Amino acid sequence: MEENRFYHPENLELKQVVELGAQTHIHATKVLRLKVGDQFALFNGDGFDYVAQVTEVSKHKTFVEIINQYEVNHESLLKITLAQSLAAGDKMDWIIQKAVELGVHTVQPLLTERSIIKLDRERADKKLEHWKTIAISACEQTGRATIPVILSPIHFNQWLSEENLKTDNLKLILTPSKAQNINHLDKLSNSIVFLVGPEGGFSEKEMALAINHAFIPINFGQRILRTETAPIVALSILQNLWGDFA
Repeated sequence: MEENRFYHPENLELKQVVELGAQTHIHATKVLRLKVGDQFALFNGDGFDYVAQVTEVSKHKTFVEIINQYEVNHESLLKITLAQSLAAGDKMDWIIQKAVELGVHTVQPLLTERSIIKLDRERADKKLEHWKTIAISACEQTGRATIPVILSPIHFNQWLSEENLKTDNLKLILTPSKAQNINHLDKLSNSIVFLVGPEGGFSEKEMALAINHAFIPINFGQRILRTETAPIVALSILQNLWGDFA
């Protein structure tokens, strides 16, 4: 495995000569000081790393040749979907970054009754592209060659109706109220949907609706966690119980 990895958003093949993107060129030549003959890895999300050798460097461009490829499987045994209510400020950035590091498969941002942040379609599209960039950066750092799916924000009720059509998922919703401790759960499926509320928590109506759609209320003990802390703890526990760390 090459120490330095960069994302390249195009198809890659052996013996192909590739021009690096502008940001990758700057980082490779100005920060890492790579020269002709040096090697590093490129990935595009197809499950492989591609060994790239620098063939040409100029002030504004770097060209590399793909000289090898190998399959990379750093994916979790669990297919976890994090359904995360939108959090204010840069909390969503943090949540997505750490969720990718912890092996999440899909992130579904949700608009709930008590969500502080409100998005129109234009802002939602910009946020989505930003979150995808964060996910890619986290993949670069962790060695993942498959990029998790980051979905566009959707209203809680609409998402719940669509999620109800999927019957093979273990569905969990975090609540500070009386609920089952996550450590006492039986694993019913490798596909898990974990639902986390906003800063103010889910409304009673939303909680009742989720339970009516087969979500199991769970908690992590007696303390109430912040919305940006809860998904990281949840993913860590799930990986410890049934996934990467089991």
